[in-house]
Amino acid sequence: MNFNRINSLDMETEDHYRKKANIYRTSPEYGKMISLYPILETSIKDCKGENLVA
Repeated sequence: MNFNRINSLDMETEDHYRKKANIYRTSPEYGKMISLYPILETSIKDCKGENLVA
């Protein structure tokens, strides 16, 4: 983490957020959440491949 940017309103790069998302999707917490909420898993699969950000 770049501590110089903590007080800045600058956003991280898109690549940074993609890496964070990949780390989150492989976390035990994410797996537990998906198993607890099967409809969430279906919704996530339905959105896979969509370009949700312009």
